[in-house]
Amino acid sequence: MKKIVILLSSSMLLLSVIATPTANINAKINRPLRANENDDYRGQTLTIYNCADYIDEDLEKEFEKRYNCKVNYQTYDTNETMYNQFTLQPQGTYDLICTSDYMVQRMVRENLVIPIDIEKDCPVYNQYAASTLRKKLKDMKTDSDGDGIKDVNLDQYSAGYMWGTLGIVYDPFCSDTIREDVKSWDIFWNKKYNNLISIKNSMRDTFVVGLMHAYSGSDYSDVEPLAKMAREKFLNEISTTTDKQKVRDEYNEVIQGLFDLVINQEDYNQTLKVVKDELISLKNNIFGFEVDSGKNDIITGKIKMNLAWSGDAVYSIDCALEEQGKVLEYYVPDDGSNVWYDSWSIPKGGNKELACKFIDFLSEPENAARNMNYIGYTSFIACDEIFDLVTSWHGASDYYNEQEYIDNDIVCYEGKFYQCIKNSKGNLPTNTEYFEELSEDDATFGEPYDLSYLFASNASEGKPLVIYPYEDCENRLFAQYPDEDTIARCGIMNDFEKANDDVVIMWGQVKAYTNITPYYVVLIVTVAGIIGLIIFRVISKKRSSRNKRKLENLK
Repeated sequence: MKKIVILLSSSMLLLSVIATPTANINAKINRPLRANENDDYRGQTLTIYNCADYIDEDLEKEFEKRYNCKVNYQTYDTNETMYNQFTLQPQGTYDLICTSDYMVQRMVRENLVIPIDIEKDCPVYNQYAASTLRKKLKDMKTDSDGDGIKDVNLDQYSAGYMWGTLGIVYDPFCSDTIREDVKSWDIFWNKKYNNLISIKNSMRDTFVVGLMHAYSGSDYSDVEPLAKMAREKFLNEISTTTDKQKVRDEYNEVIQGLFDLVINQEDYNQTLKVVKDELISLKNNIFGFEVDSGKNDIITGKIKMNLAWSGDAVYSIDCALEEQGKVLEYYVPDDGSNVWYDSWSIPKGGNKELACKFIDFLSEPENAARNMNYIGYTSFIACDEIFDLVTSWHGASDYYNEQEYIDNDIVCYEGKFYQCIKNSKGNLPTNTEYFEELSEDDATFGEPYDLSYLFASNASEGKPLVIYPYEDCENRLFAQYPDEDTIARCGIMNDFEKANDDVVIMWGQVKAYTNITPYYVVLIVTVAGIIGLIIFRVISKKRSSRNKRKLENLK
């Protein structure tokens, strides 16, 4: 994962009504909880292993200063690289590792990491981490003692860091129907977009595409279209029921069941064959596989759509608009996709006490907001500071009299929008000394976007948790914070466990596969040409000999 710089949209700049992304980070919010600043770890070193550009380096320095210790920060490029390097090192080499959900499962199963008592060891994280997201970690079970029983969950072995979805970032002007086409993974097989698509050179992410396309009723498999059936049932019920969460849970259970097919099947080879056939057929329609270039290739126009993590999608959307005035959008196909979580774990032999201090340090609201502002991905922490930061990026919030509004903050009050012109706390937006009403020409906002499902458990009492996005920020806000219905159609990609080696082999076969039909055609044409040439020469030679004899007879 790469560092993301959140850029201001063109309309924001024209209106001059937006503060910088860090505008509200230092706002004074009640309930401050911080790690103990009196602890002294003189002479101790905390060795951290994380993705490159996946943290604000200034926070490392501040942590060193606060705890009088040293941070040894090392980086890797992929989870598999991390795992291979980590398992080759002596126990105690690393004190803290950040990796993806499925890799934590594997490390727990292999007894490589130790439990964390979140409430006791990481009280700051325990207070500010989104309860909705922590429940997702609790739903991810694994076997801790090798007896084949999944007896622990990831919330007992890790602390969430960032999260997001897997979807498609695309050029909405690529075709007249693309906004409709992108609702299904079928778009990657659609000949209309031949050679305009790049796919992640990632076994697990691309596996999702093949799996969900197959079980949505593709032409390349004869399996039952369970995802499509579940989607239709969901749409029929969600608009009429009063218990929307129950409907979402039932829908998600079907999607998660598909994600876990390989794990739960005794003979998973048929599923692997289905996915392999899907992906081999997909190769005929794409521009190619990419590791990290896709997010820039779609900005330059080299491609028109890219299989992307939501954080990279935000990067592409921002950079395209800022650098070229170009609009890009992001969507999670209705067929079903992946919701992923990166988290911190402590290896056996690691400095647990100092590692937990670091987790709590990053979880302090002001630090979590700074860190999210730096890397651009979506934080596991859900508190007032994070909500205010997201609002400053994407739009306006409902007025809250406990909030300290500063220059250029925009709020909605009694259906009208106001811009703060003087630092204010407790003054109503109608007070012209502190606020200025905006006309419709000054700012256009989309429908209110409710984020209470994530922030309600940690926000200050009475704080409105709705964002009114600027007209060109609605899709970017969706990319960073998907709504509940979108999350309902996203499954968690558990570790493949016993099938890991076979999935690797399958992926190798997909990558190595070449459609040899064109080569056969060329070969046949070439052979036919050679045979034709030989026949022509034989006939020519015989004709020449015959003509020669005729000439001699005439003499």
